[in-house]
Amino acid sequence: MADRSQGKRVSYDILNNLTTVDLLYEEKSKKKTSSKNILGVYQAERLITSKQDGDETKYLVKWKGYSSFENTWEPEEHLSPLLLRYFASPKPELAIIQENVDRLRHGILECLRHKSPEQRITMEFRHDVFKYLFHSKGRKSPEKNWTLYEEGDFSKCQLPNQWNCVFDKHGDGYRMRFPVKMRTLLGLSPKSHVKLGDKVVEKPRVYIEKVSIKFIKVPSSC
Repeated sequence: MADRSQGKRVSYDILNNLTTVDLLYEEKSKKKTSSKNILGVYQAERLITSKQDGDETKYLVKWKGYSSFENTWEPEEHLSPLLLRYFASPKPELAIIQENVDRLRHGILECLRHKSPEQRITMEFRHDVFKYLFHSKGRKSPEKNWTLYEEGDFSKCQLPNQWNCVFDKHGDGYRMRFPVKMRTLLGLSPKSHVKLGDKVVEKPRVYIEKVSIKFIKVPSSC
């Protein structure tokens, strides 16, 4: 990662030869090292998403201890095998999973209170959590970029009975009908600019991990 104090870049050959990008040190402070001064090898928290840039695959890196506004796109050869394995098969902490599942559940309950039978909601949702919960589940939807999920596909969310229902004090209400459509997407924070010297330049923008859900609500009772 770049040396944030001096604006220099570190060779990622170093990172590529490590078993994990899990170091934060100044090489010149070590006694038994090469003569090279290597400053600021930063710990990568996780890879958020990937994209194709010509023939090259790049990954959006969240750097531990730094704002998401400082995330950067890095080529595969700059990243450790451990990071790439976690991206392919993530295992988020239980607290992080629960936080995202709670957000999903709350969003669906809010939709069930709306009048229209056709509901759609988009919310912040970590993509590593989504991949952990729904990898290899669902089936392709006729609608492009969407996947259909049945109630059983939510099993790893460990939700309570009737989690997809909302009832009044008489036991009447609505439930979310399955299958539902879901897809992940990346949003961007609003564009803004700042004056630096004689120039006005665009401020960094943050990518926001989101999930969209579309479903039909139908009358139901306890």
